[in-house]
Amino acid sequence: MSFNALRFIHKTVIHKQNILLELGIFDWIKNKETKTEFEKTFADLSRMSSIVPSAGKTFDLLKNLNSETTESQTDYLISEFNKIQYASKTNSTFYFYFPIVTHILYFKPEYEKDILRYLIGPNFANGTTNTEEMISLIQGAMKYKLSEKKEYLTKESQNWIMNILPKLENEVEHEIQKCWKELNE
Repeated sequence: MSFNALRFIHKTVIHKQNILLELGIFDWIKNKETKTEFEKTFADLSRMSSIVPSAGKTFDLLKNLNSETTESQTDYLISEFNKIQYASKTNSTFYFYFPIVTHILYFKPEYEKDILRYLIGPNFANGTTNTEEMISLIQGAMKYKLSEKKEYLTKESQNWIMNILPKLENEVEHEIQKCWKELNE
């Protein structure tokens, strides 16, 4: 290849890069790559905020959730979270709520009675009615989703699922019994 041909190719590449810079394409790529683990985990919740305002508020409140979060702040988070009312098939509903519920319960286990139902209800509707099977199913769901997308759950969520959930047999059983009661009414 001649020197002139190489110079022409180089100028063409530089010109195309300049066009991409003007269009902000490199900024988009840069921003996409710099998302935090949290932003990747809760990206669906963030996107949903344009349609469901409480999803955006939940996302913002989750960002600041930690063990020092006050009771009133957590109550507000739970209130906004409950307003989302995600409606879909049972599996989709479970997988939508799964990362949110487990992240909250890692930091605020005292809210189990308020939000554990989001994990139990959809799986009960799919036929899982035994406590041990329910816990095993939730742990299996974690492994399955993480094999698809490593950022599906936060490290805190994973910790809660593997270390805390197995100790909550009574709470899981209570939620299953509530499902039976609702079914029989």
